[in-house]
Amino acid sequence: MAKGFGSRLVFILAVVLVSTGLALAATPEFSAEMIQTDAKGKVTTGKIYIQGTEKIRQEFGDGDEVSVTILRLDKKLSWTLLPEQQYMEVDFPFDPNQPNLEMEYEVATLGSETVNGYPCQIIQYTYKNRKYGILVQWFSEELGFAVKTQTKDAKGKVTSTVEYRNIVEGKQPDELFELPNGYTKFSIIPKLPFSF
Repeated sequence: MAKGFGSRLVFILAVVLVSTGLALAATPEFSAEMIQTDAKGKVTTGKIYIQGTEKIRQEFGDGDEVSVTILRLDKKLSWTLLPEQQYMEVDFPFDPNQPNLEMEYEVATLGSETVNGYPCQIIQYTYKNRKYGILVQWFSEELGFAVKTQTKDAKGKVTSTVEYRNIVEGKQPDELFELPNGYTKFSIIPKLPFSF
């Protein structure tokens, strides 16, 4: 389970990085296929649902299992749905829609390109602390979101690419961004069948 949870956090962080540092021109609301490619070329596919700038749901399939993570930036936390109607909660103590003062960066516009039908500005963020590397976004003002993001190490080698395809704009159901009924918070401490 720890390995799967770690993978989910990587996807959450990728989305958080997509949301940083830009004043959104539009309020995004859409669903799309999400394709992530890691440094070794391994591709993971899933679905993403966006409601405004503060609610994101990601679903990834692995065989018969579907992994669901709900990122609630308005509450500064995320929920990962686990088997047996449990969920894990992780705090996000900063607003990813604003620049993180601990991660100073330089911004450069590299040009423009149409990605999956959306005209995009290519924006590069080079973090002053080299361990954070470089982030490149293909940002669509029409959509109000980056439709493609690449992370690179300090030497410029691509470490991951996240791209949204088959984007369907429109209102997303509120219940996608809430904990399902009957789910209880996962606790590492086992519940004993008796008390002292």
